[in-house]
Amino acid sequence: MASLERTAYPRFKRLTSERELREFFTPSAEEVTWARERTHDRPGRVLALLVMLKSAARLGRVPKLGEIPEVVVAHVRDQAGLAAGTVPEADSGRSEERYRSAVRERLEL
Repeated sequence: MASLERTAYPRFKRLTSERELREFFTPSAEEVTWARERTHDRPGRVLALLVMLKSAARLGRVPKLGEIPEVVVAHVRDQAGLAAGTVPEADSGRSEERYRSAVRERLEL
């Protein structure tokens, strides 16, 4: 049986290494600027969009916010310079779907 990471629907690994966090989940300055512009610089929304973007780039699909491990959220939050208590948020399911569409468009998924 294939491991979860090698299925047709990629998922996050149970444990994410520091190396993987650095290589795949560190947002560039340009990505942070893009997220800030799309979310009107609201920290929770910026974080939501960034974790969705970096996760989609790694998985090849845009995961729901609830699927993204806290270790990934914390790494992206730290690298984006957001406050420690910031949590990823979308005001509604409709907002989250708009973020998913924006990520798909940016990554051409």
